[in-house]
Amino acid sequence: MSHIVMIVHNDMRGDPRTAKEAKTLACSGHSVVVLALSGPDVAPIEHRDGYTIKRVALASTASIRRPVQKLTQMRRRRRALYASAVAEAPDIVHCKDTDTLLAGTSAAAKTGARLVYDAHELFPDMLAGHGRSSRAVQAYWRWVEARLIPRADLVITVNESRAHILNERYGVQPLTVLNTPELVPLASRRVLREVAGISAADVIVLYQGGLIGGRALTRLMEAFSTTEGAVLVVEGDGPEMGAMRQVAEASGCSNRVRFMGWVPTESLHDHACGADIGVVIYENTSLNNYHAAPNKLYSYLMAGLPIVSSDFPGLRDVVVSADVGTVFDPADVDSIASAITRLAENPQVRREMGTRARALAEERYNWDVDARRLIEAYDRLGAR
Repeated sequence: MSHIVMIVHNDMRGDPRTAKEAKTLACSGHSVVVLALSGPDVAPIEHRDGYTIKRVALASTASIRRPVQKLTQMRRRRRALYASAVAEAPDIVHCKDTDTLLAGTSAAAKTGARLVYDAHELFPDMLAGHGRSSRAVQAYWRWVEARLIPRADLVITVNESRAHILNERYGVQPLTVLNTPELVPLASRRVLREVAGISAADVIVLYQGGLIGGRALTRLMEAFSTTEGAVLVVEGDGPEMGAMRQVAEASGCSNRVRFMGWVPTESLHDHACGADIGVVIYENTSLNNYHAAPNKLYSYLMAGLPIVSSDFPGLRDVVVSADVGTVFDPADVDSIASAITRLAENPQVRREMGTRARALAEERYNWDVDARRLIEAYDRLGAR
């Protein structure tokens, strides 16, 4: 078995994909260490589910308005991750997204380890969609990807459409490992209604996720104002919450919207099982958004929810092809409202779609299936 070092650019308190991959590989007999970012309120070393997290580098705190300081911090972080990876004497270095590639590739070259690149995001496109980085910064990361991704012994990504893009750009053949949840039983439908104070007669439309730009969340609020007999439950936090509240108030639907704030990860499934419709909404602000592969899509299937989603390839391929929901144009308020209304007013259709959604989760869209794909790929990597 191999000693695997994973490198992430977060503190591992909110990275379920890396946590599942590390646990899976540890349970299959590998030794796994995740090198993460440190902070004042997290332990420097944590043992979790058979693997170890070592928080060895500081995140950048400088604003993009102070580029020299920001660059200095990035270099310091990269050196810390590189040195820690080399000290582990790994057999395999597993890089999570492009901002870990420089440290990981250098460490793999230094130690003779095999290199795995795991593209959670289309990284330069994600930066473009956020609008917080210059074209020069985006061009730099594209250069990093073009130079280093082809060197990887294994490339992993989160859906087929992103795999196709990586193949076109860099000539690699990525393995698709979906962002699926672990297979768990359905929970009581009463939990969410009791927590949110919603009557049994109301249809619950659920949004779980970050309240951030690029997700047409204020447009969702406008659309919901025309959806009678339904209550929108928003579980998440972020900078868009204030604008969402304002639009809900202005459009007259604030009495039918429940802002629940941040909900612990372990409670999300129980809450989803009590909803009637799940919402997955992204705007076409970048290729990263357009080819989105969010955890919540598969989490809603696990909860047996029919889904309304943006009409984008990675979402449509599941929602429409499997007939577990309907899609909308996220740039069109009427389209969003129509999709929600179509399901909210048809309980029989919701039940049939929900049944198919849960069956799909049990048969294909669960981590047991994707974990096997990951383990088999690592077995082939170790045998080379």
